[in-house]
Amino acid sequence: MSDFEREERAFRAALARAADGFEPRKLAIPGASDASGPSEVSDKTGQAEQAEEKAPVRRRTTWILAAAAAVLAVVGLGGVVANLQTSGGGGESTAASDASGDEDRSGGAPKALAESGEAAPEGTYTNRGRTDLPAPADGNRWAVRYDIAFQVPEEWADATAPALPECIAKPGDQWDSVPRTPYVANITNQPVPSIACNETEDRDFPPQFGKVPFALWQPYVLIEKPGKGATLQTGSWEHEGWLLTRVQVGDGDAYATILTGPGDERVNQEIKGSLRTVAKDPYGCETASPLAGGDPVRPKTDPSASPLEGDAPESIAICRYEPSSASLTGSREITGSDAAGLVEAIGSAPARSGPNTPQNCAAGQPVTAYVILRIFRDGGEPGDVYVNYENCDEHGFYDGITVHELTAAACRPVFAEEPVTIYSAQGAVAKVCLS
Repeated sequence: MSDFEREERAFRAALARAADGFEPRKLAIPGASDASGPSEVSDKTGQAEQAEEKAPVRRRTTWILAAAAAVLAVVGLGGVVANLQTSGGGGESTAASDASGDEDRSGGAPKALAESGEAAPEGTYTNRGRTDLPAPADGNRWAVRYDIAFQVPEEWADATAPALPECIAKPGDQWDSVPRTPYVANITNQPVPSIACNETEDRDFPPQFGKVPFALWQPYVLIEKPGKGATLQTGSWEHEGWLLTRVQVGDGDAYATILTGPGDERVNQEIKGSLRTVAKDPYGCETASPLAGGDPVRPKTDPSASPLEGDAPESIAICRYEPSSASLTGSREITGSDAAGLVEAIGSAPARSGPNTPQNCAAGQPVTAYVILRIFRDGGEPGDVYVNYENCDEHGFYDGITVHELTAAACRPVFAEEPVTIYSAQGAVAKVCLS
């Protein structure tokens, strides 16, 4: 079993199944040097209205690849490719409808949300938290992506949208990683193989609905920030009772895309009406990165005492950020014995950085994600521990005083649940941090 296959669960089967059937291209490793040069980068552009196709867009990032076996990414690609890029659709559209919602959906699309009886997934935003957000409506939870908060039904999971929906020829094929329940789309820097697909001739629905085959549609919410000067098409569209809505949020740099099934127009409107910008999420994570403009993985100031010391924590907010947008990309909370166990595991880890493989990266390789653990104790201000797990060096838990090595006991609980997970890592880190 390969390293990638061992870590397949952590990817939530998103790209692993796609990679299983992918015909690898030969990767040319320059020279015999331990440090690699810039990789060949593949961008997906011009798909601003493909709501289910991509993870939200960030500034372009070029990855410096290591030896193919050292980097956990798509099998056969030897490294991580660039984030998906949107070109923008522009302008306000008028509502459009191409079919009646009363028609029978004989195309095999899933049941509407109202017919779902699944329990709420663990680690979701059911906690009322420490912010000025009101309590969610009965049966709802708060979700937060970037600085955008919104309410969705409790049973909506956090999940990763398919990276290459245009490659899905039929349900269950090698590229089909579409979530099977309603979901809030994760913000990821997941690797995307450089491959072109043309299996879209049967997409007989408006292009605003994306490229996922109709039989695999699920209700979802996707928050996107297309970048400075770029815009997405806004409006509402209908197809056989399914309603797609896209609106700008806040100061206009973020867009929310909402898809709901037949009979759930009210759910669509309620999600849209709950959209707002927030400074903190329900768990206490700052939605703007506290490290913006500085070292992306170290505290700006040294605390007087380690946040790992003291009484057992009340809770720990696990906050994942990306430097490119300086924003929160996902978070969850652990409490009770789980929180106490994590603090103990970090404090018991060796007082050193690691595991590191500096020979696998060239200098200056950018960090695309990091985690801050906010440790709350009764009656006090939270203390922060910074988790560096990307690139090849200086990995560890930084409490502002000591760095502790990434160990399985300390690292795996951090990345155990969506939407906080690892989408790319060195093999040494993957073996330790991904179960």
